[in-house]
Amino acid sequence: MDSDRVLQLLARLVAVPSLSGHEEKVCDIVAEHVESLGFVAERQEVYKTGYNVVTRIGDGGDVLFCGHLDVVPEYDMADAFRPRVVGDKLYGRGACDMKGGVVSLLLLLESLRQMEPEPNASFAFVVDEEMYGRGAAELMRRGMRAEICVITEPTSNVICVGNASCMEFRLTASGKSGHGASRADGNAVKSLMRFYEIFERRVMTELDVRNSDFPMSPIINLGRFEGGYGGWVIPSKAFCEVLVHMHPSISYRDGLDIVRRLVKETAEELGAVVELTMLHGCDGFILPQTNQYLHKLKQAYSMETGQQPKTGLIESETDGNALYHKGGIPCIVYGPGDIAYAHSSQEHVSIKDVIECYRVLRRFINMVSGSRN
Repeated sequence: MDSDRVLQLLARLVAVPSLSGHEEKVCDIVAEHVESLGFVAERQEVYKTGYNVVTRIGDGGDVLFCGHLDVVPEYDMADAFRPRVVGDKLYGRGACDMKGGVVSLLLLLESLRQMEPEPNASFAFVVDEEMYGRGAAELMRRGMRAEICVITEPTSNVICVGNASCMEFRLTASGKSGHGASRADGNAVKSLMRFYEIFERRVMTELDVRNSDFPMSPIINLGRFEGGYGGWVIPSKAFCEVLVHMHPSISYRDGLDIVRRLVKETAEELGAVVELTMLHGCDGFILPQTNQYLHKLKQAYSMETGQQPKTGLIESETDGNALYHKGGIPCIVYGPGDIAYAHSSQEHVSIKDVIECYRVLRRFINMVSGSRN
């Protein structure tokens, strides 16, 4: 595999600022690339965003390969849409999450032109994963079916057999306004700070799961904290927004019940007034270890790399959560890149890892289809 050609394709995709809801240009590039390989690119319009690019080989019903084309905003990444190469790594917004994985799939699709017998596989390049998941929802609305879905989100090439459950919520503290030079109580910012420190410790304890083949402590991100008007006013309101990822054995509803109880108990203990508002949630899953496609992917990894595969959970939400629970499609998440760099100022992916992912998936689909290639 020519690494320079891989680098050029990835750089072309990363240079497009395909923020959620504004994916049309990158969709055009991917659709035209699929067509240039001799495949039919179905363009599925998605409400208030870009469009999914879907292509099928054979009846398409065995394996679905899926990747999203949208990215998060630049945030604190300088020149986020000017791809930069340092050694083996390409830096830029979306390089890791997940245009590197998209390139692995495009390389795989190209390699299938000569495969005999023809595999039964579908490729879906979807939109809006980073916001509302409308691309995956459109796939399901149009009746997408498969025996297994492989999503090439960044997993550091670990074969992830499950996705975390998640909850996103806002905590709002109320106090009493007053002059900034007075000694009056009622500072909502201080109240919420005290509350949150205790609340987070309790959430970490209650949502920790050890009795599992894949133990997981919760991941809690305090992503936003705001309140007040300025130094001369005691703030009467403050709020924070929190994202929690937890073990897939804990459903969103069960997690929500625990959070509601901890908010109530902690607020009462501190004499604080804190309101909980849910913003988003999803259920996780763990694929049965006996799944035949999981077994084949692990075999393919060993044969291609000469190493035993690592398995685990992707401790985040992906389109797999919806495809698994709402679409009835079992999912594996396996792809290039380290999620720790996704959405960051140092987002990057290794070209070597992009190519390795492609090669493992090529061997996997060979094994599934019984190919002579």
